[in-house]
Amino acid sequence: MPLQYRRPGVYLEESLLVNPAEVSGAITVAAFVGACSQGPINEPILVESWSDFVARFGGFGSFADPKTPTKRVLSYLPYAVYSYFQSGGRNVYIIRAVPDDDTKDGDFATTVVNGTDTGPASLVAFTIQARSVGTWGANIKYDLAIQAAANAQGNTDPIFTLRILLRNSQGYDEVVETFPSLSVRGLDPGTRKVDSAVNDPFSGSAYVFITGVNDEQPNPVPTSGAPVALTGGVDPDLPSQADLQSSAALLTKVEGPIALNIVGYLSDASMADGSLAPTVWVGASVNSTAFPDRQDIFIINDNAPPRIPNQKSVDYMTAVNSPQYLGYGNDSYTASYTPWIIIPDPQSVGSTLSIPPGGGVAGVMARIDATIGVFRAPAGVIAGISNAVGVQTKFTDSELGTLNAGNINAIRSVVGAGISIMGARTRKTYGADRYVSPRRTLIYIKEVLRRSTQFAVFENNDQRLWAALRMGADRILRPLWEAGGLRGNSPAEAYYINCDETINTPTVIQSGEVRMEIGVALEYPAEFVVIRITQFDRGNFSSEVTPAA
Repeated sequence: MPLQYRRPGVYLEESLLVNPAEVSGAITVAAFVGACSQGPINEPILVESWSDFVARFGGFGSFADPKTPTKRVLSYLPYAVYSYFQSGGRNVYIIRAVPDDDTKDGDFATTVVNGTDTGPASLVAFTIQARSVGTWGANIKYDLAIQAAANAQGNTDPIFTLRILLRNSQGYDEVVETFPSLSVRGLDPGTRKVDSAVNDPFSGSAYVFITGVNDEQPNPVPTSGAPVALTGGVDPDLPSQADLQSSAALLTKVEGPIALNIVGYLSDASMADGSLAPTVWVGASVNSTAFPDRQDIFIINDNAPPRIPNQKSVDYMTAVNSPQYLGYGNDSYTASYTPWIIIPDPQSVGSTLSIPPGGGVAGVMARIDATIGVFRAPAGVIAGISNAVGVQTKFTDSELGTLNAGNINAIRSVVGAGISIMGARTRKTYGADRYVSPRRTLIYIKEVLRRSTQFAVFENNDQRLWAALRMGADRILRPLWEAGGLRGNSPAEAYYINCDETINTPTVIQSGEVRMEIGVALEYPAEFVVIRITQFDRGNFSSEVTPAA
């Protein structure tokens, strides 16, 4: 509350600072698109931890091919998400891709909860439905217990506890959720309507959804003996390459900068790391033209297939360079990474597994963004993929040079640093944004400016507004320069801001526009460190140039 200033002295007050240069939400969030056994279909879902991902989309392991149940499918989506969190990632959006066809998008597992009343002998109280389509819903069971009968202690409805059970990897049903003090109609004090409680988006169930609540019949009494399983789930068809790409386009619903990785799968899990694996590999990538209204989506492309055992690295490099897998050229919003990385198999102690590197790359980007800044290239000895123990292909120095010249970022073992990303190029061949860090710095600056200038909409377009815009932009760019994100010995060398009458002419003002021009000097990563050694021998000099990296 305001203080009364009566005596001379120093007064301390506390207030909430409302800063128009607020940058909350401007940090890049990863997004993965791929196939999995459960979860909402063709919808971006925010996941905040590995356990959250498992609850919503399932964990590791293969799942049955909907068209050929005897064949198993191995999706690398769970492994990409796991690598992302292991390498320093935080929040991530997941899209479970399926064909965009009503006849192929599967069906929900359900069960009807019956009740008894003076009317029909078998009265439907409500229906329990799995949260997402697929046969995984058959692993869900429910049971309930009556806490208080109708008309006992003035209750108008029976009060019951609903428990949700899920079959674990050992084949046992374990209770994963409990909802006490429920009733069908929720009329009594201290009770909750069953669908309101279970369907609550924040505190409700992660596994089931309540539909068809009977709130017209008086006193429906839900009954349950032994746990009852859900039935009738149908798996959706597997996504094709085109389906993966169209599902990725749904990220336009998500606000803020995104690092996108489309994760592929093997249509036959028995060929994992086998000689025929590339023939069953389904992967995809997109370029920035897939998001015509967005300039804040950076694409991590790891679309190359797994390497055939004993295949020469030069032959695999030829496959990586194939337009079929390499994706699109001259696009500064896309970066390609190879080869696949080797991680400890989370399902088998002592075993390893080869997976695409995109999840680990996204995790490294998130870690460096949080610890240093988006202006630091996600490459070098600090860019180690935490859960990687090897690479599927070890390229020679000559092959690494060829890959780098082709703007393909190699992942390799670095002494003292582990399995690290040793490339920082986008698919663009010229300009400052041919490197990942300048492009992502520009994405960051644009997003922060967009958020921090919202206050200017509908303000009077005069010198006061122009000064406020210049001040807001300076509060963004100066700290970025001080942190090392912009090049120059002074702010004047690092950036300029122009928002005055020279560009806001009367014609511009009358058209309802206010214009601001900003120039920034972006930092270039030191991609080649050259050490010149001069040999001195009694007044004679001879020199040679040694590349350090």
